[in-house]
Amino acid sequence: MSLDARVGSAGWEHPQWQGCFYPEELPPEWRLTFYNTAFTCVYLGYAEWSECDLKALSGWVDDTLASFRFVLERNPAGLSAGDEARLAVLAPRIDPPGGRIVWLERDLDLKKLADELQLLAGSSAPIYLISRDHGLEAMNRVKTLLEIMRA
Repeated sequence: MSLDARVGSAGWEHPQWQGCFYPEELPPEWRLTFYNTAFTCVYLGYAEWSECDLKALSGWVDDTLASFRFVLERNPAGLSAGDEARLAVLAPRIDPPGGRIVWLERDLDLKKLADELQLLAGSSAPIYLISRDHGLEAMNRVKTLLEIMRA
């Protein structure tokens, strides 16, 4: 089965992850690097990425694997010149528009999700499986589901 699906969360900075996902001694500036070793994408709202300076965004690219993807909410009012400059910096870690976001619900039904993913398999557009509530257990269950489906 050809399935380009990635698992992640809305953001990577979550206080409830300290100690249970991020080691206690991990410096905050290393969290994205640590996160991208466990998950393959992260969703960022427009306000989160559009207010960052270019140096910070370049650091994000440097701190992530080539296969990692930032899934960005676009400005509904259209792109500003600043947005275009930021997108250019992030370009190595963003996919062209057209990917599909599937929001992971708190009460995750893996069978239903597997059925949905089978229908989407073969599509050339990536599928981003994103947890809005930052549920590590659900995200890890979906990672396991993808491993089984790709086997």
